[in-house]
Amino acid sequence: MTKNDIKIIQSLKQAKYRKEYGLFTVEGNKLIQELLSTNLKVKDILLTEEWANKNQEFLKRLELKKSNAIYESDKNFDILYDIITPKQMEQISSMSTAPGILATAEIPDINISVEEANKDFILILDGINAPGNLGTIIRTAEWFGIKKIVCSKDTADPWQPKTIQSTMGSIFRISIIETDLTIFLKSNTAPVFGALMQGENLFKKKVLENNGIIIIGSESHGIRENILPFVSTPINIPRAAHSKTESLNASVAAAIIMAEVFKGFC
Repeated sequence: MTKNDIKIIQSLKQAKYRKEYGLFTVEGNKLIQELLSTNLKVKDILLTEEWANKNQEFLKRLELKKSNAIYESDKNFDILYDIITPKQMEQISSMSTAPGILATAEIPDINISVEEANKDFILILDGINAPGNLGTIIRTAEWFGIKKIVCSKDTADPWQPKTIQSTMGSIFRISIIETDLTIFLKSNTAPVFGALMQGENLFKKKVLENNGIIIIGSESHGIRENILPFVSTPINIPRAAHSKTESLNASVAAAIIMAEVFKGFC
């Protein structure tokens, strides 16, 4: 690896460079195994000699082969790997202790139409800015069968390392876009569920159709004013009578709502 190679991969820690290069990084055995089991385009797999010596079975299982290729941002590689030094791995790793294997892959270019809510559930995230919360929501969404997530432009970048780690690989199997939510929702005709203080008790609500939109707002602000007019089915997660807790964590609230909505279709 050259200094420029390192500089490019290091830059992927920042959202603007991930968008510029159209790439993200993945670290650790489990996540890279999950990545390689999907159709996402892998650009590089980099590992240290020490890691390779300890993980020969892993390399064989994934059918990874050694390459002498030099990193180029516009070149498509086969599933090959390159050996780099521990120092280089530390420089490009986003983790406090580099796991010894890192991959770069292309951010998928996909589109989600609001009309798809007439057939399946779409999850909309309005201002979820904590990477860990976002990752947990993505992972939970996959658990309940949601394959499409639409994020507001100020929601945390789903392709940042902390979010990817939190998804435990679910992000590789879900379609995610970032867009203006008001424009996206403008022509929607499917039911829209949103958690509001004045909403109907979620646990008494019967969801009759296995389609629609679920909107999750941020923990501090909830669903924002400009999005509220699109909520056709306000719901509320009831609080115990003597509870003094002011709010639920956004990922916890999302999990409760998704579980209840899908309860009738299990």
